[in-house]
Amino acid sequence: MIIYDLIDLKKIRRALLYFACIAVLLYVQETMLSRISPLGVRAMPMPALIAAIGLFEGGLWGGLFGVLAGLMCDMSSSGTTVLFTISFAALGFLAGLVCEVLINRRFYSYMIAAAAGLFLAAVCQALPVWIYHGASPLALLRTAGLQSAWSLPFAVPSYFVCRAIAGRKLKE
Repeated sequence: MIIYDLIDLKKIRRALLYFACIAVLLYVQETMLSRISPLGVRAMPMPALIAAIGLFEGGLWGGLFGVLAGLMCDMSSSGTTVLFTISFAALGFLAGLVCEVLINRRFYSYMIAAAAGLFLAAVCQALPVWIYHGASPLALLRTAGLQSAWSLPFAVPSYFVCRAIAGRKLKE
């Protein structure tokens, strides 16, 4: 059977595992983490997972899974149409590109990329409020910073899960 030579079962397995991670994280984010809001902000660790996928799989896979996660987040959130789809796709692609060219795939590099991704996603959420409702930019940046800080601890497991799925053994 020549068709079996064209199918890469390892890539299909990894893609299904990443999809399962996105689905589980979205469920946790929307059911459990949405009920806990210290200082009025809610955790949104999905951008960190997309950054981890981009980190280990490259820009193309990061962008594709960013589109998928963005669509799922846009469908589960009210008031957004394509905000997360576009921003998560760009985040996944850029995280993969930066990790292929500039930084290594270590934990500290990931945490910097995850923090930047979380902050940029929070700023993207705040932009429509600033543009259409005239909210104070400083208050929105403060809220974005608080949301990023609250989401950052939930980014830690994403690194180890995605590293295990990618099968990368990093030299310490």
